[in-house]
Amino acid sequence: MNKLERQTHIIRLIEQSLDKHMLETREIAEQFGVSEMTVRRDLQELSFKGLVKRQHGGVSPTPSTVTREKKEIGVLLAFIKGKYSDPFFNAVLEGVDLKLQELDCRLAYIKPHSEVRTAAQAHDLLKSNPTHGIIFLGPLPKYDGMEYLKANLRALVATTESIGTAYDTVTFDGYHGIRDMVDHLVHCGYRRLGFITGHHDFRRKAFLDGVKAHNLPADANLCVTAPFGDDGWTPKLGHLGAEHLMNLSNPPDAIVCASDLIAIGAIQWLHQHNIRVPNEVAVTGFDDIPESAFTTPALTTVHVHKQLIGELAVERVVKRIEDDNVIALRVQTPTHLVIRQSCGSK
Repeated sequence: MNKLERQTHIIRLIEQSLDKHMLETREIAEQFGVSEMTVRRDLQELSFKGLVKRQHGGVSPTPSTVTREKKEIGVLLAFIKGKYSDPFFNAVLEGVDLKLQELDCRLAYIKPHSEVRTAAQAHDLLKSNPTHGIIFLGPLPKYDGMEYLKANLRALVATTESIGTAYDTVTFDGYHGIRDMVDHLVHCGYRRLGFITGHHDFRRKAFLDGVKAHNLPADANLCVTAPFGDDGWTPKLGHLGAEHLMNLSNPPDAIVCASDLIAIGAIQWLHQHNIRVPNEVAVTGFDDIPESAFTTPALTTVHVHKQLIGELAVERVVKRIEDDNVIALRVQTPTHLVIRQSCGSK
């Protein structure tokens, strides 16, 4: 347990002191398995911040400490790598942080799903990092740890994918975003569309439904699911997908990508192989991350209200904390096309 975690637990211990008696330094040191000198340093720092009131031999709550207990919210991310570098989830996390501050709550931790794959790991998480609720960001793999969390913590909110009808989900309308993109490409004159994704979800279904609706070629080789690992959907998936599609005997004249990072990777591969975008093949993305406006050419994409998703996820988890009987909702934020130069006009 690091200093910040220990001090957070000390504050919580004081807040939970129902008779508001003075806690002795020795009591705190024994509870956390540290020296009394370490506890004294912690109490001094907390006192400077106005969070506790120091007394001879111990500490007692300040009036502000006992009036309201701040809600502690944890965040579990889909991927191990790129914890703070993924532009999509960074924008969602910004929304989480802003709403937590607005509601006077605390962000307890940001950890990858991989740390709670087993029930034992989930147990350890709840024991060492007690929180009032957890927000899940990104795709949700099936693991025993999830079932343990659901059995032991009611305030759980997912984004992108549902963890069950009893729990809130805050997501985006990816299906109609992709359908609109397919319609736009057909309107521009493209007739052989390829698709690159990281896994099968509503975006892949939307692409296949759109192709079918316009009576376009439904060749299975035109729909690529590129393998990804702990670092998530990176430009590497776009490299792999573009290589597969452009090496077909009859390659596509437009490539629809399930994320902007995949699309950026596809454009990189096409440039490296002297294939002009959009003159020879159009490329579109999904997410509208800031980088999408600065590719060459600028990327046509689907805008997702990323920060709003984070804000709504916090609102829902706080509601569940305050009322365990609140009705679970599936909140779907809208999407819209952002037309730039990468799809050209035919």
